[in-house]
Amino acid sequence: MPEPEAPVERMPVALNRGEVISAISALALLVLMFAVAWYGVVGIPGRSASRTGIASAQDAWHGLTVVRWPMLLTVGLAFGAVAIHLRGPSQVAAAGTRLALLVLAAPTAALVIYRVLIVLPSAGRVVDQKLGAILGVVCSLGVVLGAYESVREQRARMVALVQKSTNQNRVASSPAAM
Repeated sequence: MPEPEAPVERMPVALNRGEVISAISALALLVLMFAVAWYGVVGIPGRSASRTGIASAQDAWHGLTVVRWPMLLTVGLAFGAVAIHLRGPSQVAAAGTRLALLVLAAPTAALVIYRVLIVLPSAGRVVDQKLGAILGVVCSLGVVLGAYESVREQRARMVALVQKSTNQNRVASSPAAM
């Protein structure tokens, strides 16, 4: 008869500074995606500004038709990481969500930078970037920075635990302790 597996020990995993930075930046990015103009455009098809020469504005959701999906996934994962950590996950699950956020947020920020600062979407219609686009770049970089900080803090905590354990084992096995 197989031995029953020991339950995985779940230590409380508190939110660290990096996760808070990522969550706040993700919330700001979500608001900016829908509520703030990112691009000035001329003649949006299907809208009241259909004549050429009439300027209007577009938010990120309507202006970034491809990049919006990685942005939305990054925001969702940042919120999911906070929700998972509030449930008290195992150390492995906590480390996995922190790393997954970093792996998704970095290319997403690169895409946002590319579309805002290097190549504007719909070059024939987009006239300029608005403040929302610049703030969107800052927020996407904030998510990356927070995810990096979170992974770095996790690693530092794990190294400290290993060093503490190694030091305790040395003391316990030293001849003076016996």
